Amino acid sequence: MPPNSNISRPFSVLKELVDRGEVRLAPESDKPIAPPRRVDASLSEQEAFTKAMGEVRPLGWSKAPLRLPRPIELRSSDRAEGEKEALRRLADFVNGEGEWDPFATGEGIEGAATQRGRRYLGRLKNGEFSVQAHLDLHGLGPEEATAEMERFLRGAIALGHCCVRIVHGRGKHSSSEPAVLKKHVTRCLSSRKMSRWVAAFASARWTDGGSGAVYVLLYGR
Repeated sequence: MPPNSNISRPFSVLKELVDRGEVRLAPESDKPIAPPRRVDASLSEQEAFTKAMGEVRPLGWSKAPLRLPRPIELRSSDRAEGEKEALRRLADFVNGEGEWDPFATGEGIEGAATQRGRRYLGRLKNGEFSVQAHLDLHGLGPEEATAEMERFLRGAIALGHCCVRIVHGRGKHSSSEPAVLKKHVTRCLSSRKMSRWVAAFASARWTDGGSGAVYVLLYGR
């Protein structure tokens, strides 16, 4: 940047503009700045606010009243029906019935190794692929589960399967850290080794095990 650039000497440029009368500075004032007011501790919040705003005057830039949309009023019968529906769905969830989205409860898992796999995640989560085989890992340790998953996925690909389901459980009855097997399955399906076979995976719908199972979309042979 040249040394005489206007950007490099802003105050010199300002002085030139003032000298030419193109910019007018505010007149100097000897009026001292008022010290901040102390709030009376005995006043309530509303009283203190009213006192502080006592000298405030409207700017007058808009005298037109602000028109807000009319709020929607719910009839008491509508509110009652909504509460009944929420209680019914909650009872279904507690009893293991009904249709619940595992991702809405924060228990869902999903993943895809490639951009190609990510394109199918939405359909996979919605259960749009037919499950052609399933594997139940209940009662297995991490090492046994890994071996079983590899064997199962190899066999599924050999049979030309597109989508399978792996049941890992929710870990709610584990004496150690809950959902250990679920976390292990998530790590395995996300690994570089499994990415050779796995295009994408996502927690199953409620009817297929919900957060205790996972859909796995496979690459073709």
